[in-house]
Amino acid sequence: AVTTVAGSGAGGSADGVGGAAQFYSPIDVAISPDGSAMFVADFGNHKIRRVEVGTGAVTTLAGSGEDGDADGVGDAAQFNYLYGVTISPDGSALFVADFAGHKIRRVEVATGAVTTVAGSGAEGSADGVGDAAQFSHPATVAVSPDGSTLLVRTGATTLRQVCVAAPPPPPSFAPIVVPPSTLGADLATTRGDASLPQGMV
Repeated sequence: AVTTVAGSGAGGSADGVGGAAQFYSPIDVAISPDGSAMFVADFGNHKIRRVEVGTGAVTTLAGSGEDGDADGVGDAAQFNYLYGVTISPDGSALFVADFAGHKIRRVEVATGAVTTVAGSGAEGSADGVGDAAQFSHPATVAVSPDGSTLLVRTGATTLRQVCVAAPPPPPSFAPIVVPPSTLGADLATTRGDASLPQGMV
């Protein structure tokens, strides 16, 4: 069975509940780990929208509604035709492919604070750290199970890897202490012991 969670079917940018809300070319969605919320890349509105699964209530998490390139909190931030969106394993952050901004952006779920993870804003293909790197229309994005790495598709033929955090260290184990062998001493004590069998037939 198919039901409509939110959206009137007409293009627009209104927040609201169920059919009172509007989107303009919603292009990708990420679901929170507990399944209670959806986060929508609202391509035409340059916004990240939050949809409560249980009620269909739609709010704007980040984005002014105007295309731009500003980091900031909530509607002080700007995107330029954001495309793909994924959520960190712990549900605390979204990672967004800013298609026409040629950047990878991070959005804090709790506050709507937007920062740039990587990308200078100029179209290109340079590897590098932070704004020394370049992208050409990043489109889709996926996060590794440990949350340390993003895989970004740009165009139709290129995959880029973005490290967003240090991977967790491997598990540590206490060293195994092997006591010195006492075999020689034990054998020595058996010599001349008349109570032990001699092995003779």
